[in-house]
Amino acid sequence: MRIVFFGYGELGATVLRGIAPHHEVLLVLTHRAEFSGLGEPDVELAAAELGLPVRYSATAREPDLHEQLRDLAPELIVSTNWRTRVPAEVLRIPERGAVNTHDALLPAYAGFGAVNWAIRNGEEETGLTVHYMAEELDTGPVITQARVKIGPHDTAGQILERLLAEYVPVTLEALERVAEGHRGEPQPPEGASFYHRIGVEDTRIDWRDSATTICNLVRGQSDPFVNAWTTHRGFRLWVKAATRPTRAHGGTPGRIVKADYGGVVVASGGPGDGDDRGVVLLQVSTETGPPVRAIDYFTTFGEYLH
Repeated sequence: MRIVFFGYGELGATVLRGIAPHHEVLLVLTHRAEFSGLGEPDVELAAAELGLPVRYSATAREPDLHEQLRDLAPELIVSTNWRTRVPAEVLRIPERGAVNTHDALLPAYAGFGAVNWAIRNGEEETGLTVHYMAEELDTGPVITQARVKIGPHDTAGQILERLLAEYVPVTLEALERVAEGHRGEPQPPEGASFYHRIGVEDTRIDWRDSATTICNLVRGQSDPFVNAWTTHRGFRLWVKAATRPTRAHGGTPGRIVKADYGGVVVASGGPGDGDDRGVVLLQVSTETGPPVRAIDYFTTFGEYLH
């Protein structure tokens, strides 16, 4: 099919490289590398390697871009990790519409940070959904999906790697279905949810939470994402890895209790959390230093994390 590709970052580049040998890519639309401070030139680099024309846009709202798209007359727009809402008038230009590959099992986890939120919420499964694009973000009919299990200790970085391996196969399968005239299945209202973008303030540890909630936050915000954090002696401390102790450690939430279990135990939760109290910090880093073992970083106990 004759395609215009919208994408950004590693995810976008992965899909572009995967579909280019099988379809005629007329134009690659991407954001500038410095878009929103993300600094990801992956799509423009992939397009250069493939010898494909590139255009930059933040919002795809430029009238001359719309005119260019109409002149190109694509059969389909394919989107992966495009970071802004695509205008409705753009979605109507291609003969077969526009499709997007989203990193969740829609209708759940529409929006942003789906991998992170799924792990933070303790989900046991996530995946990818290729769907037709509608005016409302991530709500169009579903063409196909791929599923990935989430283990109890899996991190967001690990799940991202597994999803990356599925992006090209599931997108190519969806494009075959589109070419055959498949119009997708409407998303049911049951189980539908939308999540906002994750900022630094959304990853701060609340030591009043249960051990499971805190550990899910830490693994859900593992590298390469914004890490979970707390403050120690008034300075931000990133928590890179943590686990639960084999018995509850209660008391005042945030108190640094002792060195044990290969790390440093911090009290968390409240009486209502029962055995689900206490977190073992395994690896931390300051804002200016490299990751270090928690037992090497903390030299005194009885202080508090906030």
